[in-house]
Amino acid sequence: MSPWPPFVDSNYWYAHDADPLFMHPPDWMRIVTGLSAFVYMPFYVVLVFALVRGLNWIQLPAVMYATMIVTLTGIVVFGVEFFGDPAMRTGNPAKFLAFNLPYVLVPLLLLIRMRAPQPFARRF
Repeated sequence: MSPWPPFVDSNYWYAHDADPLFMHPPDWMRIVTGLSAFVYMPFYVVLVFALVRGLNWIQLPAVMYATMIVTLTGIVVFGVEFFGDPAMRTGNPAKFLAFNLPYVLVPLLLLIRMRAPQPFARRF
């Protein structure tokens, strides 16, 4: 008996009608997912620490990170899900957007926060 069935079930519930790209990922999507897990994850720890402490040195890495995430999610994932191969298009756009739009909006908010020098020397 595997301890993971709730995660498998929740992934299937999400992907079966909303995200065929997640359900049957091509090789390039597996690479993007691996980068997210093994490259971005350590950066998230550093980013959260710097944001909580209000450390201005995080500005350039935060802008680089947010730009990469918005580009990957906005162009690659949304492009494939809405305008790509018909077999990979989402069948449930509302559900897809509910789960994936935060991956674009949160980095955009981070970019807005980091828009000027010394981002923590002023209010948002």
